[in-house]
Amino acid sequence: MAALSTPWVAASATPAVNAGAVNAGAISTNRLRTVTNFDPGWLFNYGDASGASAGSYADGGWRKLSVPHDWSIEGRTPPADPFSQSAPSTGRGGYAPSGIGWYRKHFSLAGVPATHKTYIEFDGVMANASVYVNGTLIGTHPYGYTSFRYDITAAVKFGGADNVIAVKTDTSQQPASRYYTGAGIYRDVRLIATDPVHIAQWATYVTTPNATSSAATVHAQTTVVNTSSTEANVSVQGVLSAPDGAALAPVMTAAKTIAAGASATFGYDVAVSNPRLWDLTSPNLYTLATNVLVDGTAVDDDITPVGIRSLTFSAPNGMKLNGKGVKFQGVALHQDYHGLGVAAPQRAVQRRLAQLKALGVNAIRTAHDPPSPAFLDLADRMGFLVLDEFFDVWTQHKYSDVGDYATYFNRTASSPTGTPAVPGATGSVPWYQVDATSVVMRDRNHPSVAMWSTGNEIRDSLSTRTPLLTKMVSISHALDPGRPVTQALFRPGDSGDITGATRTTVDVFGGNYRPDEVIRAMGMSPARPGLFTEMGTDTSAWTTVKNNPGVTGLFVWTGAAYLGEADGLWPKAESGFGLMDAVGTVRSIGYAWQSAWGAPHTSPPPTGTTATRVVLTPDHSTVSTDVHDVSYVKATIADPAGRVVTSSSTPVTFSISGPGVIVAVDSGNPAHETFRGTARKAYQGIAYALVRATGAGAITVTASAGGLALGTTTLSGTTAPFVACSGSCD
Repeated sequence: MAALSTPWVAASATPAVNAGAVNAGAISTNRLRTVTNFDPGWLFNYGDASGASAGSYADGGWRKLSVPHDWSIEGRTPPADPFSQSAPSTGRGGYAPSGIGWYRKHFSLAGVPATHKTYIEFDGVMANASVYVNGTLIGTHPYGYTSFRYDITAAVKFGGADNVIAVKTDTSQQPASRYYTGAGIYRDVRLIATDPVHIAQWATYVTTPNATSSAATVHAQTTVVNTSSTEANVSVQGVLSAPDGAALAPVMTAAKTIAAGASATFGYDVAVSNPRLWDLTSPNLYTLATNVLVDGTAVDDDITPVGIRSLTFSAPNGMKLNGKGVKFQGVALHQDYHGLGVAAPQRAVQRRLAQLKALGVNAIRTAHDPPSPAFLDLADRMGFLVLDEFFDVWTQHKYSDVGDYATYFNRTASSPTGTPAVPGATGSVPWYQVDATSVVMRDRNHPSVAMWSTGNEIRDSLSTRTPLLTKMVSISHALDPGRPVTQALFRPGDSGDITGATRTTVDVFGGNYRPDEVIRAMGMSPARPGLFTEMGTDTSAWTTVKNNPGVTGLFVWTGAAYLGEADGLWPKAESGFGLMDAVGTVRSIGYAWQSAWGAPHTSPPPTGTTATRVVLTPDHSTVSTDVHDVSYVKATIADPAGRVVTSSSTPVTFSISGPGVIVAVDSGNPAHETFRGTARKAYQGIAYALVRATGAGAITVTASAGGLALGTTTLSGTTAPFVACSGSCD
């Protein structure tokens, strides 16, 4: 087969915005459209609440919080232990609580012209999110892992009037998965206000079709919609800025007349001399501003971080990044962060990625659902490749998980879907096509995204799977030509995938735990490159990868331990897999893979036998009030020399003074135990307090454990926003 080329770029997670227009949340400057951080200022109610969708509902007694928020990990009455052996989620869901939760937020649109279009955008709500604005049902979105945007213009009140958005989340149908899913508005939310003539949802698409170290072309296309009542004379301007902020010469398209209610597509190229390429060690990011002009006046913009790179796949040569051979040194990751659930601050995600990078990991498989835009933003900045996976199930449930995505996969999508139209579709479409379209359009600009995976170990018959796979590949190729599509196949030799249509439908033949079958499929004509989409922790598989040039790499199960997949393991709430435990302590197999991948050698800390004191060590000595920041304060049960006593499971009690709060307590213990409050049993001699600032100033954390000498440490609280790092960091 011909080499598949994926010269793609980076997408914006939360763009900067125009200051002063909306008082609903934090905003920043230098934007034509207004994009407001909608994370702060929510009210929450655990359980159903009759009438809570109404704007006039009395919500004064509801709990105040910011999102992202996962109400399942904390339970109904924190700090009480939320886990239960009889939980409907079962051990596959980590014995965690499920059900209904409501969120409400009051906001005004002071300063936003009444002629503007107003949208609410959710990066992810778990699950079955019903969104109301001032009592009007706007839409319902079932899949908890895909983003959606609703037009709320007709429902809001402009000026200084009070508006209320209410969101009902419902995870009642259980079991909902084989692993912990969380519950609530667990990803970022933003409010977008635009001119009636503006760039459509996720419409900007940027590629770098000719990317070398001496020259590159950045190609952009976008779709502009005219929602006004009159035609508009529209042109588009592109301004590319280098990683150091220096802007290249602007590029302007020819003008087009767009009728009222119509749209038009624009394309342009930016030539770049001696580009700073994006790669795994130097993840350089440019920034592209795509500006919309009506009669020469700028009215809207779209900001897209750009990674200039080429990524090619071929049967004989495997994968090449910027012309150099590279293999996926990958791990699979679920989306929970133990004591934080799925509502992980960016600092926690950054910490885990940095820990994995130190083990030699250069790729992440998002097992088994689409990640957050914020996760991909970090992968872009830190230099990871990502296998972006759509679904864990198609039409058939796994086990008895009646609440999993199979419930919705082929069900006709309700309108509005909150996502762009499915390519080539007319009339109604099933949810799987809507969600596949959503994932590809939202994520296709990230240079970290190397490949799409349509599913994991799908149990439908081959005759059922073939047309569904064909459709998903067609959608992916229509929206993102060239970036390859694979699937994590279940027993491909037994299931007919090697000799059937699957082998020639996917671009890269992927299989779980059956490397010989992947290699056999690769050897057939027409040939495909291969990928070991999931392997156990035995490092011998890496020799097979190295000895087969067409094998693009592997993904180890898993990078870190995770909640769930623990059916019948009570009192354990997690399975225990992972190169690291759930809080980042490297296991012996992690060091083995570090050696196999040739990463710089690190060693476990020295151990002791007689505990005398608690040693407190923060991973960051400065911590912000920003909801995306957190400091992991490590409590080590230590001997007189400070060596960890791994035999200790003594309870550690934390206290805090100054402008700070303990967000969670944690350890690598796989057994159920509350993550809230101030006490946590040490696991192998270690426990954590996760701390966030509530203001500027000195924060003192103290830890006691039995009769041991107290541990204490001081952090510096700041009100500065959290800024993600780049490259090898944290």
